[in-house]
Amino acid sequence: MTEVLPGGSGDAGRCTRCGAELGVWEGGRCACAGPLGTRQAEFLYAVACTLPAPAHVRDLVRLAHHDHGQVIAEASAKVAVAADRRFCWSGSGIYGLYRHGPLPGPRNLEHVGRLVLATTGEPLTAAALEYCLKASGYRYNPASLKNALHQSAHIAPLVDGRWTHPVGDEAEHRLLREVRVVPPSRHREWPALRDALARRFRESLIKREARLRVPMRPCRPGLDWGSQPTLWS
Repeated sequence: MTEVLPGGSGDAGRCTRCGAELGVWEGGRCACAGPLGTRQAEFLYAVACTLPAPAHVRDLVRLAHHDHGQVIAEASAKVAVAADRRFCWSGSGIYGLYRHGPLPGPRNLEHVGRLVLATTGEPLTAAALEYCLKASGYRYNPASLKNALHQSAHIAPLVDGRWTHPVGDEAEHRLLREVRVVPPSRHREWPALRDALARRFRESLIKREARLRVPMRPCRPGLDWGSQPTLWS
């Protein structure tokens, strides 16, 4: 069972059993108590509900076998999670849930970039955009983000080095149609989700600005900074 939150929360509610935040594609039900059906996607979703962060498809497959005795081919699992919008794409072969941080709808970096720029409503540098994405749990090669920005037909560069996305009703309708951020039957929930994501990214940008003002400590040889949000491009 779930508890539906008051309007404006930007999500579909919270599970009364585990308290997890539910995304708009999750339909108000969580599988923390076990699979909701017998399809492969249901076993993979049940596994994702038990994890603290996004995971690679191979790990979802391994845990589906360990936890539920289901033998699922990795290729079949990739198709299942990619088609099921309850899963949020988090990088190449990596999927999580809305509760883990990734955005609902996108299936590649170009879509993610469009959604971040559209919800913030302001141009961002590639470094600022990368910080927001890493803070939301995305894992990717920084060069891939720059390639996605340059190749996008909807994201445009400005002379000052920032990137921008069209705003307004027409641009939002196109975004929802192409990225499928919310189910067609629940488009009325888009404004609340948009505002919730805007607040999230605003907080990330404030944190990034604060970090930029603090002198950085020297990096010891061999220290891996890959898991930390990047401040510079």
